Amino acid sequence: MSAEAKYARDLFNELADREFHTGTDIREYTDGLRRLSRALAMELEYSAQELEAVLKDLPPADGESHMAVRRKARTIAKHLRRAAEAQRTVGIEGARTWGSLTKHFEHLIKPKKKRKVIDLDA
Repeated sequence: MSAEAKYARDLFNELADREFHTGTDIREYTDGLRRLSRALAMELEYSAQELEAVLKDLPPADGESHMAVRRKARTIAKHLRRAAEAQRTVGIEGARTWGSLTKHFEHLIKPKKKRKVIDLDA
């Protein structure tokens, strides 16, 4: 198992145990989601490179050129590269969750300072 996969597994376990009781919990969850998505995207990119390298070295079929084998390998690896890109999008949207939360529930997250009331009757 690669270092990225171990890191992603640990991050996933942290996210699974997280509960949404405070703003800090939500912030830590979105940060963890972003880190997990980044780790998974890296793992998918590495896997795509490895898969393409392995497939490129396979012997061609009868009547097929080595160029055709390389093209097929690139086409197959492209699916993992697209999955990596989608995983980066997951991280971006996870980070946007916190921004949206602070925008829509700012009054609960950052309470405004209470104004000092002056009693004019005294």
